[in-house]
Amino acid sequence: MRRQIWFDDDRNGRCFGCGADNPSGLRLSFFETDEGAEVEYAVPSDLEGAPGIVHGGIQATLLDEAMCMTAYAKAGTPVVTGELTVRYLRTVPTATPLRIAGRITETRGRSFFIEGTIRLAATGEELTRARGRFFAAAADQPQETSA
Repeated sequence: MRRQIWFDDDRNGRCFGCGADNPSGLRLSFFETDEGAEVEYAVPSDLEGAPGIVHGGIQATLLDEAMCMTAYAKAGTPVVTGELTVRYLRTVPTATPLRIAGRITETRGRSFFIEGTIRLAATGEELTRARGRFFAAAADQPQETSA
């Protein structure tokens, strides 16, 4: 299965990662898969750290977006990030198609434990991985992020 993920409303139009209405954003378009959610993206060179290498903070952002979108796709709820741990395995090249994906490994109450990866789209080589805890966002309440 692979279907594009659409929000039920336009409240995330300005989101830095996935918002279509943010001129400075990444404008990522996600797809639900059997395992979770994924996006293919080639990071432009203006988001590099060292020459030709995607900035580590941008990698973390891509993973965070994919992992949050995984919860939305698989559990039907928007989430906020409570904790995110990123492991940088190899350098990630700019201007190269990447596949960023997430999958839920555990659900505990209103929290989700999610793993994510950045891989080269052409070969599947894993470049970066992450794991985190995400909390279901209440529509009109501030989020508590304590364990």
